[in-house]
Amino acid sequence: MYQIYGGPASPYSMKIRAVFRYLRLPHTWLVPMDGFTGEGGLGEGAPDSTLVAAGKGVVPVVRFADGAYHADSTPMMVHLSEVVPARSLIHPHAGIAFLSHFIEDMADEFLPRYFFLFRWTTDADWCGRRQMIGWNGALSDSELEPLARAFSERQQAMLGPNVASIQLDQVQQAYEEVLTVLDNQLQRSLFLFGSRPSLAEFGLHGQMTQYAGDPLVGSVMKDKAVRVFQWQQFMDDLSGIEGEWASPEDCLTEELSNVIACLAKGYLSSIPPMDQAIDKSDLAGALNGPHYTLRCLLALKAELAGLTEEDRELIRPMLAASGAWDALQFAPGEEAYAVPIEMA
Repeated sequence: MYQIYGGPASPYSMKIRAVFRYLRLPHTWLVPMDGFTGEGGLGEGAPDSTLVAAGKGVVPVVRFADGAYHADSTPMMVHLSEVVPARSLIHPHAGIAFLSHFIEDMADEFLPRYFFLFRWTTDADWCGRRQMIGWNGALSDSELEPLARAFSERQQAMLGPNVASIQLDQVQQAYEEVLTVLDNQLQRSLFLFGSRPSLAEFGLHGQMTQYAGDPLVGSVMKDKAVRVFQWQQFMDDLSGIEGEWASPEDCLTEELSNVIACLAKGYLSSIPPMDQAIDKSDLAGALNGPHYTLRCLLALKAELAGLTEEDRELIRPMLAASGAWDALQFAPGEEAYAVPIEMA
């Protein structure tokens, strides 16, 4: 029996819970309510907290049957696909599997930016209250207010000193472009690579649960992309789904190309500032933040470089059309900093 510790305001928690359900792995789900004060880390309010014992500093955390705690949802999905190979999330064609992984990584590493910005500006009061209730359980208004205020202030500090100069209407427009390409995809198929889900769909699902739940971005989704709203609910439990992979050639649809191009536009524009500011020799232990984003990018570059020439050439036109092909090639000397992404 696996034990998942996470929360509904964590896109990665919602992603990994949906994966366990699809894979039909026996598990429990628990939102740790350990007296979180809105400052410091989750679980620090209780010495006997599971999250403190796990020592990961992030959610979700999963306790495996051997008693070991693991974090990092992406390598965990790969591992679990090996546990249940008949329902694997990895397409058997290595090139198509790379496209799935690329989409999933862009979802994880870039898509939170839009909802996080609105969550802690326009919707900060509601979101602060919602999250502190979620991590603490029953609270009176007098107990809730200082906790919500402290947490909101902590999260707003993470936006940086230049947040006031960000044009929110432009951010909303970029978010609506994502909704449009996903909605167009959902007019063709509920899945990207056949009639079963891959890493990509679960990565997108985790993020869309947050957009659907927050006030402003949720109202935009319901107004502009009802298919996406319904799809993120559909994805939450796919335990009854039986499906097949499409052939590699049939996977390369216009809708898929548009999804990749839309995500890559924002994702790739965010990379140069991090690349210039971060020492690549210090990436191995990163589990989140800009260091982890670069660590994942280098792992993607290594995966693409490791494909056969035939597999690379199959997906090259789609990646080139999105502007991602050149960006996914190693710069001189960069390969030395690529390390495998494994469960923490």
